[in-house]
Amino acid sequence: MFFFKKPSKEELAELPLDKNGRKEGKSLVKGVNKFLRYNDDLIDEPRKEEIRSRNAAFLAALDEPAKKRRELEGMAEELTDLCKKSVKDYKPSAWKENIEVIFVAVVIAMGIRAYFIQQFKIPTGSMQPTLNGIIAYPTKEMNPNAERHAPDGYEYPSLPQRLWDKVWYGRSHVEWIAGEDDVVITDDEHLYEKTHFIFFPRTYLRTKNGHVFSAPGTRSRVEDLLASGSVPHRLGARAFEVKAGEPIAKGYVDTGDQLVVNKWIYHFKKPERGEVFVFDTQNIYGIQIGIDPRHGSQHYIKRIGGEPGDTLEIEPPYLKVDGERATEPGIVRVMSQEGYYTGYTLQGARHANLGKGEYWALGDNSANSSDSRNWGVVPEENIVGRAAFVYYPFGHHFGFID
Repeated sequence: MFFFKKPSKEELAELPLDKNGRKEGKSLVKGVNKFLRYNDDLIDEPRKEEIRSRNAAFLAALDEPAKKRRELEGMAEELTDLCKKSVKDYKPSAWKENIEVIFVAVVIAMGIRAYFIQQFKIPTGSMQPTLNGIIAYPTKEMNPNAERHAPDGYEYPSLPQRLWDKVWYGRSHVEWIAGEDDVVITDDEHLYEKTHFIFFPRTYLRTKNGHVFSAPGTRSRVEDLLASGSVPHRLGARAFEVKAGEPIAKGYVDTGDQLVVNKWIYHFKKPERGEVFVFDTQNIYGIQIGIDPRHGSQHYIKRIGGEPGDTLEIEPPYLKVDGERATEPGIVRVMSQEGYYTGYTLQGARHANLGKGEYWALGDNSANSSDSRNWGVVPEENIVGRAAFVYYPFGHHFGFID
């Protein structure tokens, strides 16, 4: 449900934090652990145990959905005070002052992310070319049937070039070379993904002979860089043989656009057709069916193709609203079929009549987007906010989103 008046500080304090705000809160727990390590010889054992107990209680509270922001802030303040008083002959050293700054900053960040802005990373290509998801570019020699390829003659670049590409494009280059005759197997035991420091996925490959390779990026994208040849394997997974000196994987992966979502704007205005918005998938049956309930809801990003009261029809490459072609700039750009835009395509539903509080979500990459045509409307209460600004990487879509 949306509110169209600014909540008071007291009202905000009584609201629970969202999932991302709670992740920020866990940084406090790490800060306390660091404080204990750095001051191990200055704190007596009973006080250490008390800090650990309070820290554990704060961590447990972060995982309680009903816990209110006010309560979490109070617990963080108590932790701060306890840490300050726990060091014998306390003097305000730079580190100890920083502990308090860390606590205060993270508590503020929890509030900001919960109610005003939120970071979001685009995982898929459904909004291309307006916004990039995570994209893999294998060489043609490795995977001739891939949708995109590294340029002809691509060679693994030097370290300075790799560093520049990482900063400017969010690009990770991959070149895995077999050291001996071996077999690559793509089941979950041999090809797997781990997330480091919360935000950084990395994919690992362990060959039949036990050699381990790794690269930044999600498993699905790094797997696109593997050689396409395959041989049968007893596990039913794709597998292929490689000779010593042959490439196992070669190419590069570009990170998805990372952006800021304005969660505050829809407290003052209704979402409008043509805007790029982020929503969660909770209770959207067509998305949630078949998903492990332990995974919870996800966040999707699409463009609003229709708002409450609209009658929609897709007549390729056009989107019609109440019998007329849509006129919003973002939608017009998709319909133009210029550059990489292909217009709106037929898949799933081609008609929609939107009721109160119902929105129609469409990907700009219409031919490769699972959206409202496939799983229906987005309820108003699911909307998180409007996609506002791409802050990384710098070399693709940096700036405001339209």
